Amino acid sequence: MKTICNWLFFVLFFFSCGKEKPDDSAQPAGPLKDYNKDIIIANWNIEWFGDPSGFEGDLNDQEANAAKVLKYLNADLYGLCEIVDTARFGRMIRNNLGDDFRYNVSFFSNGAQKMAYVYNRHIFRNVSLRPFMGISAPAYYNFGNRYPYLLHADLTVNGTRKPVSFILIHAKADEEQASYNRRSGGSVEMKDSLDTYYSGMYFMILGDFNDNFDKSILPGQPSPYLNFLADQARYQPITRPLNIPGNQSTLNYANSVIDQQIISSNMNNWYMPASVRIRTDVINVVPAYSSGNTSDHYPVTSVYRIHP
Repeated sequence: MKTICNWLFFVLFFFSCGKEKPDDSAQPAGPLKDYNKDIIIANWNIEWFGDPSGFEGDLNDQEANAAKVLKYLNADLYGLCEIVDTARFGRMIRNNLGDDFRYNVSFFSNGAQKMAYVYNRHIFRNVSLRPFMGISAPAYYNFGNRYPYLLHADLTVNGTRKPVSFILIHAKADEEQASYNRRSGGSVEMKDSLDTYYSGMYFMILGDFNDNFDKSILPGQPSPYLNFLADQARYQPITRPLNIPGNQSTLNYANSVIDQQIISSNMNNWYMPASVRIRTDVINVVPAYSSGNTSDHYPVTSVYRIHP
């Protein structure tokens, strides 16, 4: 009986999440514009954004600095983690990115930290969003009680219209064995779901993977994402070359890159070679970034030239 009740809970939970609407739905929309350009995809963990108990700095400074970083990156789609104050977040996007951009926040996480997408509405059309693996209790647990966040859209640029999906993740943190096991379990189920339902489709996995690709943050263990790394026929882990000694995607952990991007093999046809970067250059617009006045993570970006 308990198993049936749990199953019903997750089914109802999934369908309620599937009805999620854009947070800025009241914002008026102007006519759509057609772009001819390369597109930039960014992911960034904005540490405990807007949370006075989690973020140690001044929240108004964090908001102002985060807005500067987002504008500086000049991306067409952002996958963002650790959004806590969603009202402050929405105000920041509306006031700084303007009518060309829309945002959606995941409200199906069990905790203060949410994930969010911000995207150019002219380039990403017919957008739909839902939790990924949203009826799986193991996925919910293994991903730190926050399902991956799926965005599907018609990517419309350069006279081309292509259906593309993005899976934003904020994996289970910490370097002890139990957390490593949860990251590994989540990775196995996520790949199995993508292999089964997304074969031949254009998609990207992006976000805070909370682990490296060259090895694990748990000493002596391989990357929990080794299953993706080994399947080069289907997946291209474009951040893998960044996972080397001397690089880091956070302020506090040297020689550790935990913010990653993986693209489907067919999306690799659009990827501009060697364009993926850890954006430590955000100090150009926030000179004191390394003090932790904005986030303890650096953004990661990559560039794509979409063609038929």
